[in-house]
Amino acid sequence: MNFETQDLVRAAKRDNNPKRPYLLVNPTQGKHIPVMPHAALALFETLADAVRAAIPAGEPVLVIAFAETATAIGAAIAAALPGAVYFMQTTREHVPDTDSLYFSETHSHATEQRLCTRDLDRILPKVRHIVFAEDEVTTGNTILHLIDALRARYALEHVGLGVASLLNGMTPESWQVYQDKGIWIRYLLATDNAQVAADAARFAADGDRFAVQYAHSLQARRAQQPGLVDPRCVCAAEAYCSACGALARRAVQLVPKDAARVLVLGTEECMYAGLIAGLVLERAGHDVRFHATTRSPILTDKDPVYPLHARWELRSLYDPARVTYVYNLDAYDHVCVVTDARTPEAGLQTLLAALEQAGNRSVSVLEWRQA
Repeated sequence: MNFETQDLVRAAKRDNNPKRPYLLVNPTQGKHIPVMPHAALALFETLADAVRAAIPAGEPVLVIAFAETATAIGAAIAAALPGAVYFMQTTREHVPDTDSLYFSETHSHATEQRLCTRDLDRILPKVRHIVFAEDEVTTGNTILHLIDALRARYALEHVGLGVASLLNGMTPESWQVYQDKGIWIRYLLATDNAQVAADAARFAADGDRFAVQYAHSLQARRAQQPGLVDPRCVCAAEAYCSACGALARRAVQLVPKDAARVLVLGTEECMYAGLIAGLVLERAGHDVRFHATTRSPILTDKDPVYPLHARWELRSLYDPARVTYVYNLDAYDHVCVVTDARTPEAGLQTLLAALEQAGNRSVSVLEWRQA
């Protein structure tokens, strides 16, 4: 399948980030912009096809997805690969009972990333390929930083390395670095980041922005689903996908059958489980959209061409001291929030306030728990 720039790229302006003032917003990815779940998953599966063609069938693979925007991409790739497949994501969250490798994402709003090491020493001797999954690659430096951290701690001489991304804006010089290191690259669309930067700069950033609110009158239906498989530490891809399926079936029980138009909203790094829930709800006959809250501060604009028109500032469900955001909320017959946050209460109240302000009256919150 061939993709054009208009299919996968919208130019946006970062809020107060001089290192990279622009942002590529993908209208089909399901992060910032609401998308039909089946469309996002079909996009990810197209990338998975390219990865599958690059790896000999049946050889054990570890897929590592970069938080927060590529977590669902990596999970979808892992789900589509045959044989013994392990999956994990990088994280910016505190994960108990594990050491971590730390590396930097220098252009980001939050530069520190980590990869949890629990069970890595057990599975890496079995793995023959590591695939790093991203939404977009510009220089490739972040991935190289993680590879350096892995090589400093583990023997990887027997492992082939590859990168899979929806978008790729690497220069010939960056490409050459990867070729010299023997790292293969697969992507769906090449981007001209200089043009994206120029496109973003022309907007006035005059869209709606709402400050944190706590007060609301919503009576959200709360439910917990046991069986969390947390990909912030390495897990078997099959077990993770099975757990996401069980969560999705619980989500269907929470959504009123007569709710024609439904939003499934993920939280920060927790995206794939919500996408699968959205897909199951689509198959049950609902008109579903999916997107997620995010740490990314992005400016909004009223121009219809610009991707983000309204921004609600929230407190994170994972850390109430941290600011997060949700964009382009609308009114739906029902909203189902899917989260793996352990203590979501304070942040959840700000999210409910934002949902109410956007015109929503029927909300459920599905909390994924280990027990």
